[in-house]
Amino acid sequence: MKRLRLLVSYLVVVVLLNGCGEQHVLEKLGLAVAVGYDLSKDGKLLGTTVFYQIDPEARELVTVISGTAHTSKGLTVSQNRESSKKIVAGQIRVVVYHDELARRGILSLVENLTRDASIGSNVYLTVAKGRAYDILTHRYPENSNIGIYLYQAIRQNVEGENMISSKLHEYMKDYYAVGKDPVMPYIERVKNELHINQIGLFRDEKLVAEITSREGFFLKILRERYNKGELEINIALDKKRLFTVIEHISSKKQIKVLDLEKPRFSVKVKMAAQIQEMAEKIDLSKPEQLNKVQKAIELAVKKETEHLLEKFRKHDVDPVGFGEIYNIASQKSGKKKLSKDECREIMKRAKFDLDVEIKILRTGVIG
Repeated sequence: MKRLRLLVSYLVVVVLLNGCGEQHVLEKLGLAVAVGYDLSKDGKLLGTTVFYQIDPEARELVTVISGTAHTSKGLTVSQNRESSKKIVAGQIRVVVYHDELARRGILSLVENLTRDASIGSNVYLTVAKGRAYDILTHRYPENSNIGIYLYQAIRQNVEGENMISSKLHEYMKDYYAVGKDPVMPYIERVKNELHINQIGLFRDEKLVAEITSREGFFLKILRERYNKGELEINIALDKKRLFTVIEHISSKKQIKVLDLEKPRFSVKVKMAAQIQEMAEKIDLSKPEQLNKVQKAIELAVKKETEHLLEKFRKHDVDPVGFGEIYNIASQKSGKKKLSKDECREIMKRAKFDLDVEIKILRTGVIG
């Protein structure tokens, strides 16, 4: 609660500092912190806004309002008409899209956010399993402001490297990149709790599939550097299966095009980690045992990563950006720049030479 008050105080200060344009009396404002979009039964947009009132006499400081319209701007007009406060969008932290809507395409809605000069690029974009309206209007006993709660939950997971970040500018960058697709965290309400256990995969502007947060780990090590976090993995050691937990993981990757005519990529992933726990005691101070464990972890990581790459091929998505890498290499060789569709055709027949190398930093008896 203390963190919530501090964050709200910060938002108020930001509004005051940014008031160099149209001057507003704070008591007359509603600071929007979260927005949700669904499809209504008649095919219109159903918009839901969570906003904070800077009014000491208000019964409830957090209010949720909804309405329908044909466009997102129409929703703003409609909601301001129904509210006693002028709702300002400058402090929006999270936008939630119903997965049914996302499967139809959300580019126009996302682009409208970028056109609003008052909205920063650090807004988190998310997909909801079920209606955004149901998530944002539900009463959560331990969280009075669902907008701030959702923002903090996403930020915590992103900073802890448990989730791939999908801020507004990151989504737009991936969308407009030729040969790369965007992703978004997938949220779901289970009773009085919000779960973020999946990642939505987009083909251009449309949601087409989802992967687990575990699979998101392997996507992340292919997309970018990994600097912390942990993973439980089932390894094959001395003809038996053994669960192992590795932590303080850092990684870097290198992706190169080996063949342009018959598309082939070299994918090298180097990881360093500590073993936090093993299902039985093993003395890693012995070089032979340490080498066995490292090789077993490398093989397990390689298998799960290869499985994920096949899933990307199955759904015709490229969240890693192999097409973008191929396009750059192709242009360097003197060929024309490829279109998005041409990149997709390349990826359908691409082969991957995957190499995983791991270094265990902590030795001794583990178990």
